[in-house]
Amino acid sequence: MRHKALVQDWRAEVDGWWADVLHVPAAAMRAGGVFALDHVDHVGVVAVDGASAPIAYGPPDALPAMYAATRAGGGDLVNGRAVAAALGSRAGDVKGPAWYGYATIETLPSPARSVRALDERDLPLLGRLLERTPLAEREESGTTGLPAYGYIDDGELLAVACLGMWKGMPTIGVLTDPLARGRGLARLVVTAAAREGLRRRVVVQYRAHRRNMASIAVAIRCGFSFYCDGVVIDLAP
Repeated sequence: MRHKALVQDWRAEVDGWWADVLHVPAAAMRAGGVFALDHVDHVGVVAVDGASAPIAYGPPDALPAMYAATRAGGGDLVNGRAVAAALGSRAGDVKGPAWYGYATIETLPSPARSVRALDERDLPLLGRLLERTPLAEREESGTTGLPAYGYIDDGELLAVACLGMWKGMPTIGVLTDPLARGRGLARLVVTAAAREGLRRRVVVQYRAHRRNMASIAVAIRCGFSFYCDGVVIDLAP
């Protein structure tokens, strides 16, 4: 019973955060629906695990396209294809779909002594790690600076997890040296960064592109539970 209550508690916390970010009623996170929002300049879909239907949102003038996209249903809605098709020439870049997971202090593994917090003196090490990593991986990783937690071996940073804040939610970015993968280092640094994030909020977020199955596997091993898929479609002028 306690485990069930904890699951409900973190989901209620995350429901409330998403509702605040999107400016929709909290109940909409479970019910789904189409929403015209004056504060956004893009169209998006948020498909919450276990919800009755996804949420589709965008500026008021995109409402007809959003309704047309929801009629497509299924994967074409969540991956953005139906929305982009309905928008036609107004559809810009499609970002995602992204996997969103959340962890609490009850779900994270124990910390590892081999990981430590980085400081300003370690930034050259982070710079060298970024240089050793392909550009696309660097851009997705979100490992741009401090606060960060790293695994250092023989004077080189082999794995790093950076702690950011997105609209009041602590969120994790992680990167591992391409030659040091398969050793579980990402799990160690993500756990350390997530534990620091939980000093700021009762949940911490992990986001990864849906196609990046290795990153999602790290999140799951670190105790992050799937919450939703999200996709954003920019609107062309």
